[in-house]
Amino acid sequence: RVVDAEIAAAMADMLREVVVSGTGEAAVAVPGAAGKTGTSQDHRDAWFVGFVPGLVAGVWIGRDDNAPLDGISGGGLPTQLWRDFMDAAR
Repeated sequence: RVVDAEIAAAMADMLREVVVSGTGEAAVAVPGAAGKTGTSQDHRDAWFVGFVPGLVAGVWIGRDDNAPLDGISGGGLPTQLWRDFMDAAR
């Protein structure tokens, strides 16, 4: 075991809060979902990495030329795509 069970449970609870009442609310429809959104400086990258029991997935949106993405944030399209993927995968 790499991480103590109590620490893992505390981290999972914190990451559930991101979905329940934070920037990851677009994933709240997925039962048991937990995760973390991210948006890089100047909106060059946006992502959501999340999990449910038995399945972990991440969505990254960015450009290979490092140009900014107008209107994109981790709590938006990446989280919505993650939710749609999880709905299909469960």
